[in-house]
Amino acid sequence: MVVGKIVGKTSTTEFQVLVSKDVDKFEYVQVLDKPGNYILCQVVELEKDHNKSTAFCNVIGYRDKEHRLRGLGAPLEPGTEVLYADDKFVKDTLGLERSKNAAFIGTLEGRENVQVFLDINKLLTKHVAVLAKTGAGKSYVVGVLLEELLENKIPIVIVDPHGEYSTLKYPNSEDLDKMKKLGLKPKGYLSQVQEFSPDVQTNPECRPLKLSEKDLSPVELIHMLPAKLSNAQLGVLYSSLKNLGNKADFDELLLELENEESSVKWTLINILEYVKKLGLFSDASTPLFEIVKPGKVSIINLKGVSPEVQEVVVYKIVKDLFLERKKGNIPPFFLVVEEGHNFIPERTYGESKSSGVLRQIFSEGRKFGLGVCIVSQRPSRVEKNSLSQVNTQIIIKVTNPNDVKAISSSVEGITSETEKEIKNIPVGTALVTGVVDMPVFVNIRPRRSKHGGAAVKILSEEAEEEKDFAGEAKKEKGELLPLVKQKVSLKDLKLMGREKVKTVLVPCVFLSCSDAQGDFNLLVNLNNGHIVTDLESGKGVQLKGFNLDALSPQQKKVMKIALDLKEFRPAEVFSKSGLQFSDMYETIKVMTDKGFFVKSGDKYSLSDKLSFFTHVRDAVFYGRIDYSSMEFEEKLDKKVDVSNLIDFFGRFLTIKNEKECWLVVYE
Repeated sequence: MVVGKIVGKTSTTEFQVLVSKDVDKFEYVQVLDKPGNYILCQVVELEKDHNKSTAFCNVIGYRDKEHRLRGLGAPLEPGTEVLYADDKFVKDTLGLERSKNAAFIGTLEGRENVQVFLDINKLLTKHVAVLAKTGAGKSYVVGVLLEELLENKIPIVIVDPHGEYSTLKYPNSEDLDKMKKLGLKPKGYLSQVQEFSPDVQTNPECRPLKLSEKDLSPVELIHMLPAKLSNAQLGVLYSSLKNLGNKADFDELLLELENEESSVKWTLINILEYVKKLGLFSDASTPLFEIVKPGKVSIINLKGVSPEVQEVVVYKIVKDLFLERKKGNIPPFFLVVEEGHNFIPERTYGESKSSGVLRQIFSEGRKFGLGVCIVSQRPSRVEKNSLSQVNTQIIIKVTNPNDVKAISSSVEGITSETEKEIKNIPVGTALVTGVVDMPVFVNIRPRRSKHGGAAVKILSEEAEEEKDFAGEAKKEKGELLPLVKQKVSLKDLKLMGREKVKTVLVPCVFLSCSDAQGDFNLLVNLNNGHIVTDLESGKGVQLKGFNLDALSPQQKKVMKIALDLKEFRPAEVFSKSGLQFSDMYETIKVMTDKGFFVKSGDKYSLSDKLSFFTHVRDAVFYGRIDYSSMEFEEKLDKKVDVSNLIDFFGRFLTIKNEKECWLVVYE
């Protein structure tokens, strides 16, 4: 189809077209340069007056016999017809043919039939940046990339300050029609996602993240302290470390500091005690080979962790992973750093604890198969040197002038017209560089998995959707409540064919517990007294005996030993309890008479009603509580007294925190 003819002056890079057919900005057109040799061009601006429409076009070029992209050697002739470029010509010239190892990210803007792929090998060696203003869709685009990497079994580690990426576990129930058009299906990656967090109370669905204190050098310890030290404080700290033979042990260092005469020691002691209390460092640290696994994505969930501690965690975990990758002890992997401006800021905005190691990875990571994706809503605050080493940039809508300037200065091949357009990119579209020799606009494909980066909605928007499920049942008005929601929504149930669904709120208490093995969480149903193991029904392990007489201190001590041993002889308890043998033996006899223990021969064990506590971790709850508004048909009564429950559990476990909530159950 003829778009128009070339008019006015032409050059080897641009020309004007007198338009005879409607054409859109950034549309691709082709022009015959010489017989059999078409040139691909792009409309970058349009002007219209009363008599005519003029399109301003940039020359992209053509592919030579070696398939290299070539520009023009001489200007195009005025009067030459300009044609609408067909999809195949656009795909061939831009080099959008799918390679063997490719990540499908979307379709070319204005060309639904032209799919755009990123080379996975480039992602792992030449780094990626996803840049956009807040709410423009950064985490959605990153989710698309992560899905493609998971499909190709690439190990991934995500630094997630806000807990946005756990929804990769669940399939997307939205955008079904769009997915179908592209040959995609909803998919959750539950078996491939694992979450770690230094704060499992805020993030109960995560496994505890413990950093290694093995071989911690004095310099590294000082670097990781979440405070800036004065010269006097540094002098005292170095003096104490020297007295310890430069061994960076928190307990020994605290004792050594107390012997110092300088008054500045008290600030140092407070800082070290704060770090120790965080429980970040341990001899039994999280194994690095558990974090980097083929086909798995490990989310370092830092939600609820203070910014200064986040910097320490990112520095230590990234440094240790990079060192292990250099040694070849873990496979090549892809590192995603959300809110990158906080972890590798431009030097004028200060220095982060993690800046140095991230700079090193940007410059050296490609040698070891370690790729980085930096994600930021403030490109101008990300260190420019590191941003310039990024091969692929995915730019969504950016309006701040400083951010636009930072992007244009770091992207090769960007034109002034394209730079202006960055401010007006619609939701769902991104400017992508590094795919081909020039930036292209791409309509990002729908995610297979559920998106977790959307803004929190305080008021429920489910009322209209729920009408189809509730039948004639009367709904109570939605209110803002602490809820534990199901993994599937009402909309998901409808897709599964369940038309009549009743929403019931079950009163529960969320318990943060610990035992000899560490921290864990339990969810107890306050309506029926079950420790919830089946989230869909709210049922699980039924415990009896909540009204048992209070245990004496001696009995509590013996009970804790019995829980660890599971089966024991009195002599074994005697060696661990510190009690007189006669007192210990009498305590065991009294607890046996009360039904706590059962005797078999010369051995004792917990009675059936308490044996649950020997395998309590079988009922660990990995869900989370979110405040949300939801309409419901029924709210069950609370029949179990929380204080009695906590008193009972406290006889066997350490209860660190409790929080009442409501479990959403669909009947």
